[in-house]
Amino acid sequence: MRKFIWGLLTVIFIGGLVFLSLNSSKTLMTSDSGKITEKQFINDVKKSSAGQQEFANMTINKVLDNQYGGNVSKADIQNAYDTQKAQYGDSFKSVLASNNATEDQFKTNIKNNLVMNAAIKANYKVTDKQINQAYKDYHQNITISMITAKDDNSAKQAIEALKSGDSWNTVYKKYTTEKTYAKQNGQLPSFDSTSTSVDSAVQEAAFKLSKPNDYSDSPITGSNGGFYVIQLNKTTTKPSLNNVRSKLSDKIVSTSLNDQKNTTKIQTIIGKILRKENVNVKDSQLKNALNSYMTAGISSSK
Repeated sequence: MRKFIWGLLTVIFIGGLVFLSLNSSKTLMTSDSGKITEKQFINDVKKSSAGQQEFANMTINKVLDNQYGGNVSKADIQNAYDTQKAQYGDSFKSVLASNNATEDQFKTNIKNNLVMNAAIKANYKVTDKQINQAYKDYHQNITISMITAKDDNSAKQAIEALKSGDSWNTVYKKYTTEKTYAKQNGQLPSFDSTSTSVDSAVQEAAFKLSKPNDYSDSPITGSNGGFYVIQLNKTTTKPSLNNVRSKLSDKIVSTSLNDQKNTTKIQTIIGKILRKENVNVKDSQLKNALNSYMTAGISSSK
């Protein structure tokens, strides 16, 4: 089953759990063997690794949103949502269901990820060496149209139709399973190689197309298991380093977030922010949930 990817720090937990009262004696289940109350349920969840992690995530998201949420606009969230949804095609709802998520939760996860990026960027020292290498690998903005096919065979049929002379618009309408950008016949918002919304496999194939109206001559298999056909609509000239320095820095940060080798560095940055905000866990069962963040970097800074 497909899972959320492309940079999303997705954490799906028991829906509505955070709204339960810790002191509630409301009965959740009855049986001949006994009953389970909300209080019993919450106390049990708090002891679990999933409960501890969810508490840590809630705390981090709350603090980071307060400090860096203003750096993320509704348009940023919607654009990322639309682009990622388009890449799931007609399986989007089933993907949500398999992750026990609603569309609103999906958007919240996107927002949390963007805010996390903003927080790490503000506290992550990007070196000139990293920037120069990133610019060397950088590909400028392009605009493509994309067919999200239902399977590999449908993608091949779409390509054959294009080779036979059928127009892109005709082929798109017949073979795509995703209609987010139907009015534009599948044309996505422009993107460059710093994009965290467009699947890396789609990006790689798109950057190989050399001139407008060129299309992929074989199905593109996305990292989510989807099948795509793309056409290049427009490309631009590569801008100067200074014009994309900020975007390159963002990309370096987002890549670092998903690199296991940088776990300690990321925890140190988050821990510093949490300590600055005077985070103090009052519940004895949850007191250790944030330890990996709250203690990160302290010994090395002495």
